[in-house]
Amino acid sequence: MMKVAVFLDYANIDASARQKNCNVDCGALLNYLADESEGRTLQTACAYVPIDPRQEHAMDATINELWQAGYIVKSKVGTIAGETYKCDFDVEMTLDISRIAYGNTPDIVVLVSGDSDFIPIVLELRGRGIRVEVAAFEFTMSRQLARKSSGFINLDALIKSDVDAQEDFDDDAAQEDFAQSTSMETEDDHADSNN
Repeated sequence: MMKVAVFLDYANIDASARQKNCNVDCGALLNYLADESEGRTLQTACAYVPIDPRQEHAMDATINELWQAGYIVKSKVGTIAGETYKCDFDVEMTLDISRIAYGNTPDIVVLVSGDSDFIPIVLELRGRGIRVEVAAFEFTMSRQLARKSSGFINLDALIKSDVDAQEDFDDDAAQEDFAQSTSMETEDDHADSNN
C-alpha cells in the first residue's frame, strides 16, 4: 500500500467550487484520494480553513464536518482588508508538508489546491522521490503547478460524477450500475494520475 498525505487548501477549493456553483464533499474527496482498493492508504490529512474576523464562528459547522471526515483542521483568523479579509496559509501549509514529508515519508503527497505558490515545495518533494499530485478545478489550476507536479487530479470530473450519480439514484438498478461504473472510472483516474 502506498502511504498518502493530503493537504487541503480549503479557501482555494471552496472559492473555485462557488464559482462553479457546486459543493465539494471533502469527506468523499478524501476517500477518493486514499482509496484502498487502488493500493493507497491514508497516512494523514490536514485542512486549512481561514476565519473571517467579522464572523468568527461562521465556519464552525464546516470545521466540524472536516474533523468528522478525518482531517486535522487548522484554522486562523484573518485580518480585515477593506471590505473583505486576508488570511494566507501558504507558509503554514508548506511547513506542515515539509514536516510530514521529512518525518513520516509518505509515498504520495496530494495538494488540494491550484495555487502556484506551492511550486517550490512540490519541486522539493519530487527531488526527494516523493510523488506529488495536485487536485483542483481545471479553470483555477495553475498550469505551472500542474506541469511541475507528478500528476493532476481534475476535480471537475469528480463533481460531474457526483451530479450524474444523484440523477441515477432513482432506482436500485441505477445505483448498482453507478457503483460498477464509478469503480472503473476511479481505476482509470488513478492510473492517469500515476503516469
